[in-house]
Amino acid sequence: MNVLYLNTHDIGRYLQTYGYPVHTPNLLRLSREGMAFTQMYCASPTCSPSRGAMLTGQYPHNNGLIGLSHRGFRINGEHHLANYMKQHGYETVLSGVQHEIKLHEEESLGYERCLNPMEYYRNDLPQCELYTWQDEIAAENAVNYLKNRGKDERPFFLAVGFGCTHREYPRVPDEYETDYVQVPKALPNLPDVRKDMAGMQIAVDTVDRLCGKILDALKETGEYENTLIFFTTDHGLPFPMMKCNLYDDGTGVSFILRYPGMPRVHCISDALLSQIDVFPTLCDILNMEKPNWLSGSSFLPVITGEEEEIREAVYAEINYHVAYEPVRSVRTKKNKYIVRWENGYDKVPPTHIDDSLSKEVFHENGYFEKKLVKEELYDLMLDPQERDNLIGEEAYQSVKDEMRQLLETWQKKTGDPLLTGQKICLPEGAICCTTDSYSTKTQVILPECRKYLEGLRGVLQNNIK
Repeated sequence: MNVLYLNTHDIGRYLQTYGYPVHTPNLLRLSREGMAFTQMYCASPTCSPSRGAMLTGQYPHNNGLIGLSHRGFRINGEHHLANYMKQHGYETVLSGVQHEIKLHEEESLGYERCLNPMEYYRNDLPQCELYTWQDEIAAENAVNYLKNRGKDERPFFLAVGFGCTHREYPRVPDEYETDYVQVPKALPNLPDVRKDMAGMQIAVDTVDRLCGKILDALKETGEYENTLIFFTTDHGLPFPMMKCNLYDDGTGVSFILRYPGMPRVHCISDALLSQIDVFPTLCDILNMEKPNWLSGSSFLPVITGEEEEIREAVYAEINYHVAYEPVRSVRTKKNKYIVRWENGYDKVPPTHIDDSLSKEVFHENGYFEKKLVKEELYDLMLDPQERDNLIGEEAYQSVKDEMRQLLETWQKKTGDPLLTGQKICLPEGAICCTTDSYSTKTQVILPECRKYLEGLRGVLQNNIK
């Protein structure tokens, strides 16, 4: 059985499948022909650590990818899913975005072929145009690969990654009716925020259209009924209180799965799951032995209907994004517990919110002056938006103790350095900015990192001086 892995940046669950006001008919059709998962969570709400965790089946502090790959953070590529699939006889192919290793080092992850031509990496277009242009090429090359394969070739593992849902979004045409755009509940319903969301809608529409082209090619070549397909994203929307946050708006992700002979289709699952569980599940479906490094559990029993749940809780972490921000969380079906470790700064690192119109709205209203608390506890049944911190409420002390114990047990099991009071050290070759830097365009790089800047110049998204 072939495997097609479709992914895009930063959309959380912002799809028609999950009831959001966006037009994504191709992914909705895939959901109906397979299964959509409503309670899938990433292991880290930042780009590279999230992807690395899912594709190695290990938490970031275990696989090494504790920050962004283009900023010099590195993963143990031997544990990457592409490498494992290659070892099991698959032709491993990449088209478009990957964010687990620096550009042009994809072979170390296990990819035998990268379909991106050199022009894919051009840097003479603004990001708001470049990402969509790249995505069109990625989809076209994936389609051509599928149509030109020989019938007797090895089964394929094809990863197709899209980038236009990452900021900067495509430009919003003047005729676009931004007045009728619905903004997420966590954001104020203002003209600038509506325009911001319009850019996201345009990008999501593009990703769905390109996914449709690839799925159509699979059907035209007769491979649709011989291919496992899964679609997902890395974390929540790139807006304040979402991406780079351990609230559900940051860690909740879309996940759609479809494969031939799937025992249940045209349905959803509300099982509590982590993307850490994806690797072992694929092993079970494909009848491959699970490698011994996996931290997750297979949710095949959920797919078959034998079990409603496979885990009591899911865990997530932040270490580095642009700055250092050590945070951990544990989530059960009913409660969420978040704890922060010392980083010398008691407010939200401004660079951990992508530059945008929405960020400016929050800035103008004092968001970056608010002090963070060390611990947060939420009752997700009564407060799904996670706004009423119950950490000091007497009635919730037993819940707090239980959640603390769950988190500590997980930290011990996975060898989390934070449990023993250690700082998550910046790896050699990686860069980090000061926690009070406002924008990636004006960030102040830590002095000890400046020696690495020149080696990263070709892959950094911003010109850092």
